[in-house]
Amino acid sequence: MSTAERPAPEPTAEPTAEPVVLRTEDPASPSGRRLREAYWADVAAACGLDAGSGVPAGDEDSLAAPRGTFLVAAARGGDVGCVGVRLLDPGTAEVKRLYVAPAARGLRLGVRLLEAAEEWARARGAQRVVLDTRRELVAALALYARAGYAEVEPYNDNPDAQVWLAKPLTS
Repeated sequence: MSTAERPAPEPTAEPTAEPVVLRTEDPASPSGRRLREAYWADVAAACGLDAGSGVPAGDEDSLAAPRGTFLVAAARGGDVGCVGVRLLDPGTAEVKRLYVAPAARGLRLGVRLLEAAEEWARARGAQRVVLDTRRELVAALALYARAGYAEVEPYNDNPDAQVWLAKPLTS
């Protein structure tokens, strides 16, 4: 269920961009689950992995308040993107499950969702944000590089990750 809605700022480079609403959503809601399942299917297809049973058990718990949040992007008449972010410790937040549906790619939703996740982390005192990903996800790696993320040593033991990235957050 939506707990907060706010329009995302329109990008200055795209004056005709479609209106987008970012809202906080329960990751276990039907929309949250559908978007997380779409994320898993997309990553599995791009990386040649077995999607298995889909979203891991307990995934929604790690993205729920008070240690985390799950944001959904609505555009083009439906929910078309998501991102989760959670505090790992008082100074570090982790971005999880950044996803934009293929039909909504090109609307800069990835940028908007990533910025919103960073804003959430910054507001809770995090001084840096981290994430893990895979080398096959070329578009995601390009997005993260443009946003200021740099490769770091592994910060977790995720067996599916190949690349670990971090970005310092400034006030």
